[in-house]
Amino acid sequence: MTSDNEDIVPDLTFREFWERQVDATPDRDFLIYGNQRFTYSEVDRTANRVAAGLRAQGIEAGDRIGLLLPSDRELLDIELAIHKLGAVMVPMIYGLTAPEVAYVVDHAEPTMCITDAASFESLVAAGDVPGSGRTTWRTFGVPKDTPGAAPVQPAELLYADTEQRPAPSGIGPTDPMAIMYTSGSTGKPKGVLQPSRGIVGAGVLIADRLDMGADDTVFCCLPLFHAAATHMLLAPAIACGGRFALVPTFSRDLFWDQIRSTGSTMSLLMPAQLAILMTLEPSKKDRDHTLTRMFSHIQPQDFIERFGTVICTAWAMTETSGIGIMSHPGDQLSPACIGKPMTTTQAKIVNAVSGEALPPGEQGELLFWHPDVMLEYVDDPENTAATLSEGWVHTGDLCSMDRGGSVYFHGRIKNVIKRAGENIAGEEVEFCIIEHPDVVDCVTGATPDPIYTEEVHAIVGIRPGAQVTAEDVTVWTAARLSSWKVPRYITVVEGEFPRLTNGKLNRLQVRAENDVSAAVDGGSRTKLRNRGGTHVATEEKY
Repeated sequence: MTSDNEDIVPDLTFREFWERQVDATPDRDFLIYGNQRFTYSEVDRTANRVAAGLRAQGIEAGDRIGLLLPSDRELLDIELAIHKLGAVMVPMIYGLTAPEVAYVVDHAEPTMCITDAASFESLVAAGDVPGSGRTTWRTFGVPKDTPGAAPVQPAELLYADTEQRPAPSGIGPTDPMAIMYTSGSTGKPKGVLQPSRGIVGAGVLIADRLDMGADDTVFCCLPLFHAAATHMLLAPAIACGGRFALVPTFSRDLFWDQIRSTGSTMSLLMPAQLAILMTLEPSKKDRDHTLTRMFSHIQPQDFIERFGTVICTAWAMTETSGIGIMSHPGDQLSPACIGKPMTTTQAKIVNAVSGEALPPGEQGELLFWHPDVMLEYVDDPENTAATLSEGWVHTGDLCSMDRGGSVYFHGRIKNVIKRAGENIAGEEVEFCIIEHPDVVDCVTGATPDPIYTEEVHAIVGIRPGAQVTAEDVTVWTAARLSSWKVPRYITVVEGEFPRLTNGKLNRLQVRAENDVSAAVDGGSRTKLRNRGGTHVATEEKY
């Protein structure tokens, strides 16, 4: 492969990147979906059909297309088609509540939204369809019991008869490719505007770091509405000219059989998924598979010893376009080490207050640089300025770096809870709970969990004399937020919380005085399983 000093990312849009590989290997298998296999050219022709259908509906370069679909073949076809037109995809987590969908649609203002019948029915049942009068909705399948005025048309009509590639869009490598929403400290998801070359860079750099080649098959059980799937799995498969095995959801009991049947050699799993696989009964077939290397946020030795596959540690953000820090295959790392910056990238550790660069070994905020990190937060100049400075992304992660350039993760500066692969902004949960008429304060935090990595703990201050229980808080948040954001642990106390001299909540004191051991277990893991997120659990036990 290439040296770490060589710039290996081609100056291409994702469309050019994809079509170059199609033209080089048209008859090579690319997509494995269910029991079917499709060549590069077959997948390309289907994407061309959808692109033609979108163009016939008036979609042009730069238009925004909202996507609220499960992670299946249709979503892949549509995403590739959007790239071909130079439009901007706005993928939404499948399973968002109606208010959450409305927020994204109102914020991104897509020209069209594509969803399935069940999701559209839920939106209609909740009230006005988001974007009515401005956004055209398309659904796969026919929604039931929708009012005649509901602006919906069949998504199947987007598959046109022509398989010819659309004309060049005029979009360049640094032009917008996607708006991906991520949790943030404002309490509302932030729309990360990504350049087209960002996904190209992620694919090339990951393939390079993992020594991937045309014989590799990438197994994807993460949802295509996340950068982890598109940037860190789909793009590397294209970069090496390999195959892409797509399954709609992760299943503990099916995982290893799916690996064997697809011949998959590489995958990315969240720590929660690794933990779930370890709950399988030991078997003589534990090492009887084709998976040679994986990457994750952690490197659990018990998993490596049991299943005999290499695990590389990896760190990346939506804001960094899926490009980040990764170890090399075979590296033996300490638990806190996440590897070294990828080729063409830079990282540094600074004092989070002064911005002063810190010497090796000292802990501070991790700053990350690559030419193709996010362009901005959409319509949010304040947070853009706070996060992006001269091309450097302020990650909000507390890290250190040794003299050899290896980076060590020590925690987060920002109030972000990582549950089952989803980033949850503590402030978003807090703002939701504070809207309850009997709540005066709320502080959230992360509580470690052996399966889901972290769970949300909400400490809720209620007005004196109010009758609010932990169950009331669970019901309130479940009606307004996606299931994975609902606090697992809830502590209800009477009165306002202590404050600092500047009037802000003394969060450290609140958390210290309300240990999670005294909280009520709301059981959100069991009661609210399998709703959106990364779908890390599909078995009844989880």
